[in-house]
Amino acid sequence: MMIGIIVLVSLILAELFFNGFCILKKKSYRKEKAILNCCELGLFVLLALAGVIQWSFRWGLLAVFLVVRGIMALVSLVRKKPEKNYKLTKVLLKTVVSLFLVMLVLTPALVFPQTTQLKPTGDYDCETVSYTWTDKNRVETFREDGSNRKVTVQFWYPVTETDETFPLVVFSHGAFGYRMSNLSTFEELASHGYVVCSIDHPYHAFFTKQTDGEIIPANREFIQAVLSANGEGADEAEIFSRSREWLALRCGDMNFVLDTIAEQTQNNREELVYQCIDFTKIGVIGHSMGGAAAVELGRERTDIDAVIDLEGTMFGEETAYANGAYQFRDTPYLLPLLSIDSMAYHEEADKYGDLYVNNVVLKNAQDAMEVHFIGAEHLNFTDLPRFSPILASYLGAGEIDPDYCINTMNGVILEYYNHYLKGDPELSIQETY
Repeated sequence: MMIGIIVLVSLILAELFFNGFCILKKKSYRKEKAILNCCELGLFVLLALAGVIQWSFRWGLLAVFLVVRGIMALVSLVRKKPEKNYKLTKVLLKTVVSLFLVMLVLTPALVFPQTTQLKPTGDYDCETVSYTWTDKNRVETFREDGSNRKVTVQFWYPVTETDETFPLVVFSHGAFGYRMSNLSTFEELASHGYVVCSIDHPYHAFFTKQTDGEIIPANREFIQAVLSANGEGADEAEIFSRSREWLALRCGDMNFVLDTIAEQTQNNREELVYQCIDFTKIGVIGHSMGGAAAVELGRERTDIDAVIDLEGTMFGEETAYANGAYQFRDTPYLLPLLSIDSMAYHEEADKYGDLYVNNVVLKNAQDAMEVHFIGAEHLNFTDLPRFSPILASYLGAGEIDPDYCINTMNGVILEYYNHYLKGDPELSIQETY
């Protein structure tokens, strides 16, 4: 956020000092203001060329604003118009408008501050590639045109010049998340010899950009339903019913993706990503609702070796809601299962004991572990607190240092998968961080 704040403060001070000087001298100083605007544009360009300002969407509005104002200033200088008469009201109005526009165009840079991407710690360089696949066995329920459901995936995979193959990890984002929500996790795993496939669940994701360029926003009814389910006084019977629909859709996506990868791995030897997948070693992981889907998929398939749930309620393990209470599956969870939660989430769950599904599943599972992060909240298990501290704080991020939390979580995930997918004998994961 520092660069955005410095630019904001600099432009505001420049406006205030110059216009204050005009008011003090009771003169408009049109020529000097034009020169100032040209200098501001030139300085922005120099900072961008020097790499101080790293060009991205966050600087787009400011660039347009400075270019337009710079062109107007150049035109004003070339025409050499006579100095206009000084009017206090006009100077004050221009000051207010300029300050408003400066704050407006810098909003993206403040909400999404310039940050350095975490550097993967593994030995492999990684590449990424995206695909949009059509599931011919399912109709898109969010549309009324009878079209089949399309699912977009993105892979991160190690670059190698050998015939080496690597375990596959499939990720499912949370409600209103998207496939890049845990980019640091994907790159960290890929750098240590994993092929990671992150799924965009269309209409559940904040937005999905397909490979043909079409952008699909989150479905409004889905958003309202999730917000209602998380609100005070929500109807538990309705939550149970809706969560079955959400889970079926996501597990359908994940099953389709895994089946497609299996087919491509066997038949498509032209594309590098399929050449380096070891489909005999598979891990699934998800955040929030994606975590619930990952846990459920571990029940449905026989080719999954380990499951990680990032602060997700395992509602697939609920079988019914009746007489004011949930009923749960009575068969133990058979796969290795790691639950990563905030300490606040864990302590709240402890209050309900065996009335809360996660407690029941973890207690009865054959091989389960819990990890808790002190000071974290729901979104600290994604990259959002690093990407947008303001937005993450508003939506649900704790006081824990974002870099420490995501780096430590990524380390825990890597160690867990190394143990269960690569046979590493060491497993020294702590219960609390």
